[in-house]
Amino acid sequence: MTIRIIHSILLAIACALTCAAQQQLVVEDDESADEVLVYDGIDVSSYQKDIDWRTTARDKNIKFVYVKATEGATYTSRHYRINMENARKHGVRVGSYHFLRTGSRIRDQFENFKNACKKNEQDLVPLIDVEVRNGWTPQQLRDSVQLFADLVEEYYGCVPMIYTSASFFNKLLGKQFARYPLFIARYSKTPPQLQHGARWTLWQFSDKGRIAGIDHHVDLCRFNKGCSLRNILIKDNRISSSKRHRNSDEVNRHREKPATVDVNANKHRSTEPPAMSKQQEKELKKKQEKERKAQERAQRLEREAKEKQAREQQKKAEKLKKEQEKKQKEEQKKAEEAAKKKKKEEAKQRARQQQAEAAAKKKNSTSTSSSKNTSKSSSSSLMQSTRQRKKQQLSQAQRNDSIRTAKQTGRKINKSSADND
Repeated sequence: MTIRIIHSILLAIACALTCAAQQQLVVEDDESADEVLVYDGIDVSSYQKDIDWRTTARDKNIKFVYVKATEGATYTSRHYRINMENARKHGVRVGSYHFLRTGSRIRDQFENFKNACKKNEQDLVPLIDVEVRNGWTPQQLRDSVQLFADLVEEYYGCVPMIYTSASFFNKLLGKQFARYPLFIARYSKTPPQLQHGARWTLWQFSDKGRIAGIDHHVDLCRFNKGCSLRNILIKDNRISSSKRHRNSDEVNRHREKPATVDVNANKHRSTEPPAMSKQQEKELKKKQEKERKAQERAQRLEREAKEKQAREQQKKAEKLKKEQEKKQKEEQKKAEEAAKKKKKEEAKQRARQQQAEAAAKKKNSTSTSSSKNTSKSSSSSLMQSTRQRKKQQLSQAQRNDSIRTAKQTGRKINKSSADND
């Protein structure tokens, strides 16, 4: 009995120590507001800004971190390099992820990711973030994700992990990606449920985590039952070089033109390649079919991209033509308005000129009539003065005659008046 009591006490102490060693967090989510969950890793981007990795790395729950590297064909996170270097410096396993966009070619997006994420700097398998399909059909989305995954597998030598939500995977990605390791986002206390026989490796259960050394909310995730860090370490999931190239070499040999067979086949028997087994033939056919589909997908995507580009160029040309026609109409309208305005101004100017000429004529006629009146009055006054002078001369002559007559008759004449006797 005593031994059982001591054993129970020791077991309780061990459990308490184990729980104390793991930092637990209350998830800030509507469905799991009061749920206490243990996390295994985080993912960060430029949203978290500058991180104190010395402090963050002390969190024993954090076994790994995925860092956003690129998005689309041109964007590279400005915090990617410093986050990768400082996280590794303080002992955290790091991986890189790319946010897949629909607005640019997949090969250009992969080149952007490859240039930013060096092979020797990756601890975890690359992660493809698939959240949008703007303008893509479900088949175009699957083809694009498959092409990016194939390019990652070929360059980094491992199968990438795909990040998405449960509903997005079930409705759009489906069975084609069920064999890939999956990183599923579902902010709830209930684990995600996947269809098509798929099984998730990581579950992002909260986007409102609080971690020491990080000033902003951070995404928290945990491993599925039976999964661990080994499932996402690139060194444990690397495809061997011989396995990657064996089938491609077999395909190349199969596509080469066969040599001419000598009549004496026994002489050349030793140099002929050994016959392939049924399993090898099956693998070769499977590889050929995969390559054919990949090539068809690439050609279809490239063709669709070219058609889309041609449509956009045609739309731009039509838009430019409409703008030019509109501009020409506006210029023509302005020219017509300017011509009308000019005609109005000319009409006004002619009217003013005519008014000025009429005023000048009126003024000239007025001055002419006044001069005529002046000449008439002057001539009238001249005639009057002439008549008066003649009258005076006549009166003086009469007076002189009267004086002479008076002298002759002896009468006295008053010189001051001609009428006075």
